[in-house]
Parts: sequence; structure tokens; C-alpha cells
Amino acid sequence: MLRNGFLILTAAVGLGLAACTPSDPTESPKLEAPKAEAPSATQVAASDPAAYRGAAVAAQVCSRCHDVGMGAPPAMEIGAPKFRDLAGQTDSTAESLAAKMRKSHPVMPDYIFGEAETADLAVYILSLRGAPG
Repeated sequence: MLRNGFLILTAAVGLGLAACTPSDPTESPKLEAPKAEAPSATQVAASDPAAYRGAAVAAQVCSRCHDVGMGAPPAMEIGAPKFRDLAGQTDSTAESLAAKMRKSHPVMPDYIFGEAETADLAVYILSLRGAPG
């Protein structure tokens, strides 16, 4: 019984290999390159320590009101801009984003970010530029 099973397995493997072998020995098999997908926000953030730290701040503090680009809607819907939208603005720079974070907003709670948090958060937001989502 085992011998028959081995023969069937051997034949199946042989047929599978035959299907992968071109019928013309001079023809090489055509391989398609895998399609590259754009990295997710998490992958982008993980590739840059400042963006990674900024992502942590965004998840802990900003995700209450903003869509911070991590696949979850904000906890409260108050019309706060999405981080991807901020990143996509042509005039968004680390400096302009940091300046916005330092100003008080009518609906935004008075949360005071330190200089390092502000810089890291700006880097994270800019890392979302062009990311899918």
C-alpha cells in the first residue's frame, strides 16, 4: 500500500514539474516580477525612527479626533483633518505642520507637545504622503 502511494506521489510530482518545463528546450520559462505594493503607513513609520515615534504619539493622542492613517476611524467624529490629507497638501512641511501643532484650535484640546514629539509627529504625518489608504 505504501509503495502504491509513493508511486502516485512520484507521478504527481513528475507531472507538476513537467507542467513547469517549457515544451521547447530553447525557450526559457517566462517569469513575471511580483507587483510591488505601496508600503502601508505602519511599514513607512517602522522604517524611520522619528516617524515610528510620531506614529506612537498619533495613536495615543491624535487618534481621538483625527484619522491618523492606521486603518481605524477616529474615536470621535468632529471633522478634524485626516493626517493623509495634511500630508498630501503641497505646502505641508515639517515646519508648517509643527507650527500648526503649536497653535490652539477651537475644537482641539489644549495638548502641549514637546519639541521632540512635535518633530516626530510632523515626520510621521509627512511619511503618509503617497501611502495607500
